Amino acid sequence: MSKRELSQQTFTAVGYGNARDTKKTGPHAFTYDGARRYAMQTSQSLQGAWFKLSMNPSTGNAGACFGDSGGPHFLGGTQSNLIVSITVTGDSVCRSTDKTYRLDTPSAREFLGDFVALP
Repeated sequence: MSKRELSQQTFTAVGYGNARDTKKTGPHAFTYDGARRYAMQTSQSLQGAWFKLSMNPSTGNAGACFGDSGGPHFLGGTQSNLIVSITVTGDSVCRSTDKTYRLDTPSAREFLGDFVALP
């Protein structure tokens, strides 16, 4: 997939972690209720084993937050079953960068191949 094609894709983050109380600036409260949530995102960059996704609400993106680590990021919308990365970390206020671990790298595929059938 080219950089241009990647920039035109939507990704869906899924998790059970915290949710932001507001999109506004200033102090933020994060709530945790154990509910599964999802958020739509666009890409920022591919780097070695990392895939960075936007969580900027000003651009229509959302993303993972505290407690979502290890959760999947699907290529496409909510009906997709193709996981392309897993949540690792993000910025401290959950509204800028979602840093995920790519599942298409040779080391990830080698590990996963011992447990699941890979496309």
